Parts: sequence; C-alpha cells; structure tokens
Amino acid sequence: MALMLVIADDLTGAADCGVACAGHGLHTIVVLGDSGGEVNAEVLSVDGDTRRLQPHEAAAETARLVRKHLRDEETLLYKKLDSTLRGNVGAELAAALEARRSLAGANERIVAVLAPAFPATGRTTLNGRQHIYGKPLEESGPGRDERMPARSDIAGLLREAHLRPALLGLDLLRRELPPGGSGALRDAMKAMAQDADVLVCDAETGEDLRRIADASMVLGRGTVWAGSAGLASHLPPAAGLTHDSVNSQGRQLAAGPALFVVGSGSAISREQVEVLASRSDTIVLRIPPEVLMAGDQSPEWRAYGLELETAFSEGSDAAILPGSGVRLDSSMGVVLSAALAALVRPFAGRVGALVATGGETARAVFEAWGVNRLRLIGEVEAGLPFSVTSGWSRELPVLTKAGGFGGPETLLRCRQFLRGLERGESARPDPNKGLK
Repeated sequence: MALMLVIADDLTGAADCGVACAGHGLHTIVVLGDSGGEVNAEVLSVDGDTRRLQPHEAAAETARLVRKHLRDEETLLYKKLDSTLRGNVGAELAAALEARRSLAGANERIVAVLAPAFPATGRTTLNGRQHIYGKPLEESGPGRDERMPARSDIAGLLREAHLRPALLGLDLLRRELPPGGSGALRDAMKAMAQDADVLVCDAETGEDLRRIADASMVLGRGTVWAGSAGLASHLPPAAGLTHDSVNSQGRQLAAGPALFVVGSGSAISREQVEVLASRSDTIVLRIPPEVLMAGDQSPEWRAYGLELETAFSEGSDAAILPGSGVRLDSSMGVVLSAALAALVRPFAGRVGALVATGGETARAVFEAWGVNRLRLIGEVEAGLPFSVTSGWSRELPVLTKAGGFGGPETLLRCRQFLRGLERGESARPDPNKGLK
C-alpha cells in the first residue's frame, strides 16, 4: 500500500513531483496511467495524461485514477498541477476532491490545500495570483499553448469549477509564530476549512511552502494537497514520511550513447539545444515538421533514421527536435510527438540513456519503447528528475524536463551528469569527455 499517491496531468509533472518524495528516501515509482499490475512503492506517482483533454474528460479520468489507486484513508493524496496553471486546473482538482470525499465519513470535512508555487524555478504566488520571475502569468508565460491562454487568477479558475476558494496570504503565513508551533496558521486553516473547498496559499520561498505543509497537517490525512513539486517536497517530512536517501549504487545501469528528444516548442528548450550543440560533440538533427508528418515512407525520414543509426554505431550522443518555426504545444503537438517517438523506436536497445523534454514527448517515446514504469532516484537540478526504467528489459537512465524549465546550460549539464554515471561495463567516465 502506498503511503502517498500523486495524480499528475503529464509525465514530466509526475516525475518531478515524485522525485521530490524520493529525495526523502521514499521508494517512488512513476506509472503511465493504467500500466497494469500491482506496484510496490511507498509513493505512487501516476501520469494521467489529461492536460490535453477537455475539462469534463480530464475530470472523469482524474476521479477514476483516484478511486483506482487510493486504497486507504490514511494515504496522502497529492494532485499535481502545473506551476504555470496550464491544463484543467479547476476541473481536475474538483474531481480529486470529490473522489477523496467519497471515501471519507459523512461527518468528516475534507478540503484541498493548494500551493502551486515552485520558487526554485521562479514560480511564486502572491495575493492569489501566479507569477513567473515576479511577473503575472499573463505577462510572462513562455511557450504557452494558444489553446490554454495564461491566467494568473487562481480563485477565478477554481470558481469556474464550482469550488469555493479562501486565500491564505503572506501576511498570515509569515506572522510571528509562538514557540514550538505554527498556531496562527493552523487556526486560520481550521477556520477557513469550515466554509471553503480550497485553501489557496501564497508562497514566495521554500520556507513558505514548508510552513504550509506543516500547518496543513492539522486538517487531517484526508486532505487533498495540490500544487507543483515545490509543496510536494515538503509534504513527506510534515507527515513524518522520511527514510535514508535513495541512490542507484549497485545497479547495472544500461551503457551506451545518450539520446535527447526535445519535443517542447519552448524557446528555452531550443536555446538549451543550441548550447548543447555548440559546446559538445553531440549530433543534433533538426527535422522539418513535414518530414516528421510524412512518416517512414518518406526518403527524408529514412535518411534521418540512418543518421541516428550511424551516430549510435559510433558511440556518439544525438539530439532530435522539430525544425524551427513550429510549436509542439499547438494542436500539432500530439502528432509530432508521436512522430519523434516513431523515429527513435528502433533504437530502444541501442541507447544508454534518454533525455526527454516535454511531458507529451516523453510519454510518446516510452509508449513506443514499451516502458510503463520509472523508479525515481534524484535530481540533476530543480525540476529535472533522474530516474531509471523499472520492469523493462534494461535499467535505462532517464532524465525528464518540462519545456520551460532550466537555464541555457541545462541539457549540457544533463549530458555531463550521464557521462559521470557508472554504467554497464564502463567504469566511471570522465564527465568532461566530449566537451569542446
């Protein structure tokens, strides 16, 4: 039985939220929806793949997954939401809350505690509005999908889902605390929970999120916690769920060249590819969208496949992405992600590591390769989890990243990290090997 259940709307979210728990020594497994079979894990993080669905479809799938995987009233339930409020935020939280309430006693008051801030990646919440590096989402949201226009007003999103919000502002959160506890904040949460469905919490720092997690324990384990990996990282210690750190020592990790699949159309991800190309000997293939759409009957498609074959035969790392001028967060996203996955399908047994940018793309590659579980190990940097395939033919190192996360050198650091791992027959490679 899992001690904590995470329901996410995409794969990168399931991974970065799960790794926040793995960092506390909890055995954490990510599964892709209905991957089949029982999963032995202390934290189960489920990718529901609901971000691109219509609100009513996303709500129905979220409720189904909660009812399927939530086996005990003592299990903590965490609804992972995007830190820039993409997707079906209100609909999915309402569905998770309703499903959780259905398991509780008639006299038990169940509410949600929502703190979507992720300060380590510049996402903060102030006066109930979401910001990126100090600017409201409407002014900043890099790589936003035109189908999901940026909205920073959290209360407005919740009211549209027929949820009653109440705001816990920074003034209350940071009020001088009595010795030995956070009495004022706990009292405020208990009082607001009598009338509200969702307690919306401001937060600008990790310490703010720690206080929220600690104080929210007064509401009971039946609470639905919601937010990004920021709040998730503080929930296990607040609930007393911690062990010694998880590590990958003693594992026979797969050896071989790294494959970078960059499906996100974010300008941040594209800049990261340029840095990777200019400062390493990684082979970068920018594939025109029309070639990807044409499929394997196209001579150009087969030519790109041959370039990958040659690169891997020579032991070279390779990166693929759609050519410039297309955004994979548009309506073409699913099709192009599937095309990228189809192109790399033959190399499942050849590569020694996978770096995937964009949850939709990562999931497409895993489905093409028959991967349905990942064990979370740690982080390369904030928002960039390191995991290993579980229940697959090999233990393949995997790094997954949301498109808008990281700085210019993030993919380059991914490559250095992977080259520093002890894998297969290799000893411990020089992390600077291949850098120009």
